[in-house]
Amino acid sequence: MEEKKKIDLKETLNLPKTDFPMKANLPKREPQILELWKDLYEKIKKERKGKPRWVLHDGPPYANGAIHIGHALNKILKDVINKYELMLGKELDFVPGWDCHGLPIELKVEEQLKEKGLSKEQVPKPEFRRMCREYAAKWVEVQKRDFVRLGVLGDWKNPYLTMDPAYQATEIRELGRIFRRGIVYRGKKPVYWCIFCTTAEAEAEVEYSEKKDPSVFVKFRVKNPESLAPNLKDRKVYAIIWTTTPWTLPANLGIMVNPEAEYALVEMGDLTPGDEVFIVAKELMDSFFEQTGLPEGIILGTVKGEKLVGLEYEHPFNTKEFLSKFLSPRTVENMWKIYPSEFVTLDAGTGLVHMAPGHGAEDYAVGKRYGLEPFAPVDDEGRYTDEVIEPLRGLRIYEQTGRRNKEGYQIVRSPANYQVIEILKEKNALASLGDLKHSYPHCWRCKSPVIFRATPQWFIAMDEPMGDLPED
Repeated sequence: MEEKKKIDLKETLNLPKTDFPMKANLPKREPQILELWKDLYEKIKKERKGKPRWVLHDGPPYANGAIHIGHALNKILKDVINKYELMLGKELDFVPGWDCHGLPIELKVEEQLKEKGLSKEQVPKPEFRRMCREYAAKWVEVQKRDFVRLGVLGDWKNPYLTMDPAYQATEIRELGRIFRRGIVYRGKKPVYWCIFCTTAEAEAEVEYSEKKDPSVFVKFRVKNPESLAPNLKDRKVYAIIWTTTPWTLPANLGIMVNPEAEYALVEMGDLTPGDEVFIVAKELMDSFFEQTGLPEGIILGTVKGEKLVGLEYEHPFNTKEFLSKFLSPRTVENMWKIYPSEFVTLDAGTGLVHMAPGHGAEDYAVGKRYGLEPFAPVDDEGRYTDEVIEPLRGLRIYEQTGRRNKEGYQIVRSPANYQVIEILKEKNALASLGDLKHSYPHCWRCKSPVIFRATPQWFIAMDEPMGDLPED
């Protein structure tokens, strides 16, 4: 009997044929792939010369450590776009770069100094800059190597570095041209500020975590209340504001109202000293009494917010005589009045908003509109300056307690908040005191709460037509 031939079933399948090896064997294959990719960008540039150009501007990473998944995602997405445009037949122009300045690098160098028992202040500035430059140069090379290993096409032989003297010279030349155009000016504007890193922060550098703050309702005595109703003459009438940042009250320059909202004139009777009358948005009266725990008063009448506009009031503890030493005559003339604002909502509080143009974005916008400068009597480390009254000078907005919450963010105390609240009590300006847990911005570096603070900055007036810039 004839023996049946054994059939190899694999031979019966119509399988694709490929030169790809079955095993990845990356330690051996990766150097070969990198060698194959060597000078690929330059070869493609030469091949595509004269074709329509595709230029992708590279927002640079910091040169302060090894690449991570965020770097990979950024560069790979850009590479996908670049290669798509290449497939359409275009000439690629992609010059990668690195940001070699700023705190991310300085903080890493400071960590190295701490390991040697030194602080930044103990090192001469030229030496510290040299250390930062060397640190950045090291990580530029490490990151460049790894971006190339990811297969990202680019002019890796000629990247741009912000610490390159030629790059810096170009920046200065361009800035000079803008200066000669006459549209650069120096001014103050509130920004996120970390008092522990002593630096401004962009919105993208701010993280949010839950924080407990004092919740205070403050009384600002209104002048000439009879303009609201004749029966208020000689009465103690107060505009009531709500804030979770009592430390900003020394910088108060105005109160904002919603001109379309209805405000109640509430007689508090014998529940408060001197038979006081509170001004509160009618829509928020129930929540106001619920939060403060005060027994409900009697509504003497209501007025539209627009009728409150222009009323002057007294600050609980500042005087114009004192602040005139630090503020411009125009600001002194316009401050401590009630102003209309599109930013006032009836979601919480009293419908009257304390305005400190040096400590808030909306406050700044309204203050600028009505001639109030961004007054911020707080230094880089978050301490009150001599522009505040004596009991507050030198107090810090926040102090670290050495404890962290479950998310790893710093738990702080506020000597400034405590002292401002004590002054309000002494001046009979505190209608109610409580606390509130809410989401609050924190520094992404040190994980501490940040403040909003006006700092001197250079601006380019974008509302001016740019026109043609002067030639060099």
